Amino acid sequence: MIINKLKFKIAVTDILLFVCSVIYFFGIRYWFPVCRSSGDMIMSCHWAGKMLEALSVLFIVVSAAHFIIPDEKIKAGMDISSAGIAVLSLMIPGNIISLCKNSEMMCRNGTSVWTTVFMAVFIIFAAADVFIYLQSFSSEKHKRKGAVKDI
Repeated sequence: MIINKLKFKIAVTDILLFVCSVIYFFGIRYWFPVCRSSGDMIMSCHWAGKMLEALSVLFIVVSAAHFIIPDEKIKAGMDISSAGIAVLSLMIPGNIISLCKNSEMMCRNGTSVWTTVFMAVFIIFAAADVFIYLQSFSSEKHKRKGAVKDI
């Protein structure tokens, strides 16, 4: 079987990225949602919340793909793109999509803070994962140079 021939390397950072993604999804969806819309009136933060929910699902999919994909170079590329998406997620509430004007609203005190904290943690984990892969790439490069000299 093809799957048996592939070497799946699951690092601690892969697990941390997945757990962080799942916690962020549940936080945005249930623990720190944006303000509730009432009747015909849709708050401006509603769309920010919908966008953050969509991006949180994307984080879960990408971090779950880390478990399936065996190539470290592809994983490093996924980490770099995930960090870019995390920076975009940081900018959504309040910058790209406006939040409620009242500073006591849930979107300002809950959703915005939750997004800032978790995206910062996600960026740190993704950067650590890329750093680990870069160390792996440089050690492979040195091994290949040594093998060429021995011949």
